[in-house]
Amino acid sequence: MISRKVLFQRLGTTVVVLGMIALSGLVWWNRCGAGPYGDRCRYAIGCRSYLCLRHSLSPTNDQQVPSIGQCTKSCTGDTDCTAPDRCVELSSAARDDLPPFGKPARACMAVR
Repeated sequence: MISRKVLFQRLGTTVVVLGMIALSGLVWWNRCGAGPYGDRCRYAIGCRSYLCLRHSLSPTNDQQVPSIGQCTKSCTGDTDCTAPDRCVELSSAARDDLPPFGKPARACMAVR
């Protein structure tokens, strides 16, 4: 019969190994599973930049309107964005789409 000490040592080792496997899975998801800039998203964790914007620009009047989620990135000018996306100052509603910390003042926004 296995002593208590050996049982707890094996149980502890098993918990540590499973924790390491779970942590490596999360690292893999962050590096390989998250979408690049311009990809569709539902939550911030689905983007490599952690910036999932659920607003877009209206093509007629440049108003920021609710839209499907798209991975975005911070920018300083339109040259930082892929056409037809544009670098815009985010409205308060658009900023609410982003995570609570590290919100950029300007981001690339799709024109739809």
